[in-house]
Amino acid sequence: MKRTGVHHLGLATLDLDRTVDFYTHKLGWEVAWADVIETEGGGKIKHVFMNTGDGSLVAFMCPEKVKGIPTEWATDINSAQGLPSGFYHFAFNCDTVEELEAKRAMLIERGVDVTVVVDHEWCRSIYFRDPNGLLLEYCATVREFTADDKIMKHHDQPGPMVKDPDDARKVMKFLMSTERPPGTHHPV
Repeated sequence: MKRTGVHHLGLATLDLDRTVDFYTHKLGWEVAWADVIETEGGGKIKHVFMNTGDGSLVAFMCPEKVKGIPTEWATDINSAQGLPSGFYHFAFNCDTVEELEAKRAMLIERGVDVTVVVDHEWCRSIYFRDPNGLLLEYCATVREFTADDKIMKHHDQPGPMVKDPDDARKVMKFLMSTERPPGTHHPV
């Protein structure tokens, strides 16, 4: 089948080394392309494309002394907008729930704080953050969409798979918090 989805996401960081370390050592992705963009006035932008494993890419740009670009900003996106952390997020595909569960186990083993598996009725997800505070998700679709799915209506969230009320509260806090994630950059 011809790929027609996202080629790459373009994001920004203030600490490229920490970001690359996370994506290569915690997620197991590989650097596909790296370059330095020279700018007028002597500044530069380090630019890295990370291969997610299926040919899709996530790119990060890291400016250094670039005229007109702030030296600090909210790298998690949501806190800069005053939004809950679950609004802007990036979800990566898992083909099966078993693969999703294996990703969760791998992340835990590698020291990443990750949620329980969440049932959204049509998919299962896990959520965690990168060093920039970006909310990331691995997601597995578990069934075909129906005509009824297209009708706007209430659905229990985080869903029936989070049976433990404490886990359900933790997931909702993780997704709906408006607090800036610890260790992320923000305006001075």
